[in-house]
Amino acid sequence: MKKFKRLPIGRSDFKSIIEDNMYYIDKSMLIKEIIESGDVILITRPRRFGKTLNMSMMKYFFRNDQDNKHLFEGLKIWKEKEIIEKYLNKYPVIYLTFKDAKKQELLSMKIKMKTLIKEVYDDHNYLLNSEKLSEIEKKYIKQILELEKIDGNTIDEKIRKEDELYENSLRNLSEYLYKHHERKVILLIDEYDTPIQQSYLKGYYNEFINFMGNILGNALKDNEYLEKGVLTGITRVAKESIFTGVNNLDVSTILGKLFNDKFGLTWEEVEETLKYYGLEYEKEKVIEWYNGYNFGGKEIYNPYSIINLARNKGEIKYYWINSSGNELIKQLIRQSTAEVKTKIEELIEGKTIESSIDENLVYGDLDKSTEESIWTLFLFTGYLTWVEHVGEEGEPRYSLRITNKETLQFFKKTVMDIIKESKIHYESILMELIHENYEEFKIAFKRIVERTISYFDVSGEEPERFYHGLILGMVVGLSKKYIVKSNREAGYGRADVILIPKEKKEPGIIFEFKKHYIKEGNLKNSAEKGIKQIEEKGYEEEIKSYGIEKIIKVAIAFDKKNVEIIVK
Repeated sequence: MKKFKRLPIGRSDFKSIIEDNMYYIDKSMLIKEIIESGDVILITRPRRFGKTLNMSMMKYFFRNDQDNKHLFEGLKIWKEKEIIEKYLNKYPVIYLTFKDAKKQELLSMKIKMKTLIKEVYDDHNYLLNSEKLSEIEKKYIKQILELEKIDGNTIDEKIRKEDELYENSLRNLSEYLYKHHERKVILLIDEYDTPIQQSYLKGYYNEFINFMGNILGNALKDNEYLEKGVLTGITRVAKESIFTGVNNLDVSTILGKLFNDKFGLTWEEVEETLKYYGLEYEKEKVIEWYNGYNFGGKEIYNPYSIINLARNKGEIKYYWINSSGNELIKQLIRQSTAEVKTKIEELIEGKTIESSIDENLVYGDLDKSTEESIWTLFLFTGYLTWVEHVGEEGEPRYSLRITNKETLQFFKKTVMDIIKESKIHYESILMELIHENYEEFKIAFKRIVERTISYFDVSGEEPERFYHGLILGMVVGLSKKYIVKSNREAGYGRADVILIPKEKKEPGIIFEFKKHYIKEGNLKNSAEKGIKQIEEKGYEEEIKSYGIEKIIKVAIAFDKKNVEIIVK
């Protein structure tokens, strides 16, 4: 019986995979492409597409503190003699991975980040004995390693000084390594956006992003000691404090051709794997279940699913979608508008949708609850794939569909369960209004606003959008009972949302949203202004034309998350 190589399940350390003679799909030519690209490179791909393994490979290739030639003999990069001679084990390397930086609150996250940086300094603690570093520079290293205390008269002052110490830590370490080795530094940061996403989910994004931005920004901008900087993540969380001003920045997303076959598996690599493990008979199912990813026009397969398929001797299962909590995706679906939920249902039916895609998506943009932000995140995280570019030249507009049968299951199970939950919950709140339980409606509506305001900011140019979307989300489940008209001409003006019952015995409902301004006095005055607008503009006329006698008028005045509701 043929003895197969072990599969690297749960392994992302390149050296251990090669030395243990495990099954490895050769991606070593990424090194050549990295060398030929810009000074700072940002690579974004969905989770479990080989980012960490590739970064580990580059760490062992460049680092000059050990001989790793044996790891690359026989790989494709070994034939590039000039690169081998000039780059293999020739550079000091700073390697960081933030994949486990997941903390509930700001202080714990800062401690985690500082601990990771301290570990990097500990890897280079030989610098304390370097004759090329000054005593002041060695004192800095000792403070990072906690071998010497930070001076400060108060606890707050010590914390501030410590934050500043770490904000300059990667920049300073690159300088110290350059002075000691007389070679510029390779900086590798894996999953750089994990702590940023976590800070967003847990509500301390604004406080954390400056700290994180300073650490990365100081290391990347105008750093004369940097030979090459490579960062990987899921999204390009561009923020002024991180990437603006970084010279010679190359960005590789799933929309571009740069490195498009170096993360994930090509069909040729999948075919080779199936053949090696005697699973050629599963080709059709593999195509149906695990392909569909479009990286810069290249058809790519999910490596995590393929490896697990081989381990389980060809058993077709949902591997990738069960490997993460998908917390951010779930939260966005819960808070999305009725239009988004409707399009999700269309996607599940096998249809395509069109949307603009913002490659420079920032987590702060998600607060705006725009469809573009939601579809961009779905695309970059791998739950959707792009079929074709449908915009004009230079316009980032794409045709999107669900990636494959495996991701379809995520939409059918997780996504639809969330949509059903929200429909039932929202419908019950709206029924309080229909049954004339006005106070109960007010309390429930305000509770929803309190719970969702941290994700959807209502202080932008169109703050009414949040409340408009919230009401539309509530009425999705009432489509069999009501005709829903949004921002339609009614009477002498434009009503925000009108519900026209299909049964004449049921009440019609008019919603008007009013942003509060200080000159109007208190919130109640703004709400009363909303009721007055409904009556003076004749918004009731369209409902009355359907033979409906009872009409409920609702004015919702708001100042960020403070809400006043008048029902008449």
